Amino acid sequence: MAPHLEIGKTASYYEEIKARVASHGLAIESVAGTGGIGMDSPAFDAVIEAAQQVGAPAIAEGAGGKSDDEESFKQVVELVNVTAARTSQAGIKLSLKPHVNNAVYSTETALRFMREVDREWVGINFDASHIWRTAAAEDPVGSLQQLRDYIAMLRIRDNRESREGPIGPVETQIPGKGSIDLPALVAVMNTIDHVPYVTLEIVGTHGGTDTPLAEVQRVVEESMTYLEPLFV
Repeated sequence: MAPHLEIGKTASYYEEIKARVASHGLAIESVAGTGGIGMDSPAFDAVIEAAQQVGAPAIAEGAGGKSDDEESFKQVVELVNVTAARTSQAGIKLSLKPHVNNAVYSTETALRFMREVDREWVGINFDASHIWRTAAAEDPVGSLQQLRDYIAMLRIRDNRESREGPIGPVETQIPGKGSIDLPALVAVMNTIDHVPYVTLEIVGTHGGTDTPLAEVQRVVEESMTYLEPLFV
């Protein structure tokens, strides 16, 4: 996880980022980790503007709220609908990740959530490692099959056998080194034609961990060696 762009900069700053990304043959799938600016902040308009400037089709956010708390769930739905009305004006979709301990955290809560939001401008950011760690010990493959029509983004990483938090360590997040059935999961991903990219997401090598760049590169290369044959 890294800060890829700053919020509230000039148009030339965003044009430079957009050009550099394109020059490396890469695509901007979304803007995420929005500098600590929440959806409930008036400053979120600057996040929307930044996403629009770099050509990001979506903004990825955590749902927030509290698990199994009806009032919290309703507040999340209301906030998402208000925010999606703002992002839609810029032609940008809002993508929410079902996340351990959040109001939206399971297949059931994600399905309910999608029934109560604007599905044209709101979608699910699916990360199997969070579904894996639900209290109900859900099957991520079955979950993805149920949520497939609502998926806006796909994240992939492995997870240790324990279903308890927190995520980690890094080694068991490397695809093929954990306990999630990634070949079966990717088989479903390969049928979701409306989502063009799958993003490898691994936490624990970010700034402050003193992880050497060579170690980060090893994790990336090992992950890609495992994943590339699955995505055909």
